[in-house]
This record gives sequence, C-alpha cells and structure tokens, in this order.
Amino acid sequence: MNFQVKLAQLYIMLVPFITAFSLTPWLPLPLLYMMPISIYLIVIRRLKIFKEDLEIILMVILGITGMFFALDKLGIKNLNHTCAIFTSIFFFYIVFKSLINRLKSINLLASSLAVSLAFVSIFIIIEFILSNFLGITISDFIPYGDTSKLTEATLMGSIIRPRGLAVEAGHMATFYELALPLSFIYLKDKPLPILLSYYLLVLSGYTLLFSAASFVALPLAILVSAVVRIRSKSSIALVIGIVMITFIALSSDIARPYINETVGVRFEIFLDPSQRTDSVADDRSDKYQKISDLFLVAPFGIGWGTASQLAADKEVFAGIMMPEGGGFISLYGEILIASGLLGLLLFLRFITKKILQLFRLTSLESQLVLIAVLSLSIHYLFISNYWFPMLWLALVLADHVYKNEKFIA
Repeated sequence: MNFQVKLAQLYIMLVPFITAFSLTPWLPLPLLYMMPISIYLIVIRRLKIFKEDLEIILMVILGITGMFFALDKLGIKNLNHTCAIFTSIFFFYIVFKSLINRLKSINLLASSLAVSLAFVSIFIIIEFILSNFLGITISDFIPYGDTSKLTEATLMGSIIRPRGLAVEAGHMATFYELALPLSFIYLKDKPLPILLSYYLLVLSGYTLLFSAASFVALPLAILVSAVVRIRSKSSIALVIGIVMITFIALSSDIARPYINETVGVRFEIFLDPSQRTDSVADDRSDKYQKISDLFLVAPFGIGWGTASQLAADKEVFAGIMMPEGGGFISLYGEILIASGLLGLLLFLRFITKKILQLFRLTSLESQLVLIAVLSLSIHYLFISNYWFPMLWLALVLADHVYKNEKFIA
C-alpha cells in the first residue's frame, strides 16, 4: 500500500501541469502518467469500477448514441472528443479511485497538494514578474502543447496575466480551487508563522491569475459550506465574519479596480447587450444562447465532438451555426449538447449525490473536500474542459472521505 500511496502522491504533484510540458494538447503529463498506473492496477487486480460510478459511464454512452441524431455531420472531432471524455473519466477518476481505494486517510495526499500548490504559486509569481517587468515570456522556454492558443491576456490596460502551467489563467485557477482548501488538512497543525507565510505565498499567486469565475466560485463555496454547517453561535459568528470580510475586501479602494476588471466586466453577460463593452462577455453570451437553441432542436444530444466538427466544417445544424471552435464554455452545456437532457441529469445527480454525502459529515476533511467540490462545480458553469484532472480528483476524494467516515461511524 505504501507504494500505491507514493504513486498517488506523485500523480498529485503532476496534476497542475494541465498544459505545460505536454507532448500534445490531448496528452498532458497527468494523463501520460496515469496510463502505466492503469496497467499496474490491472496486473495486481486492483482496478475496479464501482456501482456508484455507473451514472457517469452511462452519460458517456449517451454522448456516443447521440451521434446517431447527426450521422451526416460526423468527422474526426467526434473521435477526438469521445476519446477525450472517456480517457479523462477512466484515468483521472476510475484509475485514481482504484489507486487510493485502501488508503486510510487523505492526509498524505493533502501534503502533496500543499507542496504542489506552493510550487505553482512560485511559478506564477516569477512568470508575472518576468512578463510585466522584464518583457520575458516564459512560454518561449517551456513547451505548452498547442502554442496557437497561447494568446497574451491583459487587463487594467497593461497588466499581463500569468497563465501558470495552463493555456489560460482561469484554467490554472481550478487547481487552486482544489488545492487551497485541501492544503489546510496538512498545514493546520503547523506553527502560525509557517501557516501565514505559506498562505501569503499561495494567495499571492492565486490573486495574480485574475480569474473572475474563480473569485466568485471559491468564496461562494466557502460561504455555502459554512451556512449548511451552522450548528451553534460560533458557527453563526463564522458565517457573519466571512460575509463581513468579503464585503470589506470588495468595497475597499484598493480592491475595487481589481474586482471591476475581473468579476465586474464578466457580469456584463447578464446585462442589456447594448451595455456590454467586454468582447469576452459577448462571446460567452452568444455561446450560452447557442446551448439553448441546440437543446430545443436536439434534446437527446448530438454526440461528443459533433458541435466542434460542425464549427470546423462551417456547417449548420437545424439552421444553427456553431460558435467558433465549437466549444460552449460550460461543462454542463457541453454535456447537454453531447448526451442530451438525460445525460446532463445523470451528471448532475452524480455530482449532487457526492455533495449531499459530504453535507452529512462533520469532520474538517469532509468540509474542506466539500469546498473544493462545490467551487469546481460552480466554476465549470464557465469552462468546459472536462479533460482537466482537478474536478475528477475532487470527486474521488469526496467518495473516499465519505466511505472512510461512514465505515468508522
């Protein structure tokens, strides 16, 4: 078992390498690493598919059968996306879940997350300094797979956002949503100077990503977790404290320009289109509208990758032109269009069941895993990259914590 723990710890160290050092956009380091691990588990007869995971497998199957509703539109991207969703769930969820199935506690995994998070934060801070003050682009020295997507992102006029180990800063923020809460499992007993120094470092890196979706998702997840666990006057005081700190932070003269340039401009998506000034908000609004239009004409889905294939071929489906690239900037929208309403309901049930299980637990570990799962679930309203390992890892830990605590109880 000690060997399997080491394998799991090394995997966690590789999780933030979403794009950096990848051989191709579809073969990042975490996926490459988990391939031989799956063979190892098969050889020692430890690879298992658990009964509670059948919903997610059925969702994938529905996305494959959805292709029959658009047979004349199929192409190579259907194969690519089908392979991507299958390999992501298999290697990042099923294989990793089998790898840590007999682990007694997630404390050892939390230590790896803490170390990995510190490394990522140092990397981001260095990248920010190099790009903004020395004019050095770190991606010129590190392979990032598909370099055509490495567009420079700026805000507040001239600040260049670091991307970390991902193509986009917002993607890198998903690792913080996973690792920031869970790192506390390892650090909670450390001396206060170490604790403060660590979180000063990682929060600095997190702030420099300027991720609007993450700045909404993570605080909201913390607040929801605190509210549902109100049991005493002290827990009520904690909730009030969180709200007050958030309000003071958002209303300060220092934070206001920062918030306006990140979260503020993104909220334009929900305003009158004539008032929008942000092209990203316009693009997101258009893609959300396409999700609605496609669902109405294809409620059973059109299969994995069909939308991307239609966009690449510049073809229309039922009079609807696909958005550029074919992506919908929402995992839930992606599933809805690929596997239909039934597929989306299965996925929502799959995640909701794990969240409700965590709600019933009282340990610190379960609360921190809950924050990670909630934050990532919210963030995926605004991104669709199911081939990232963070959400799947959080869902594995949710299962693991629930089973261990239920067994102990």
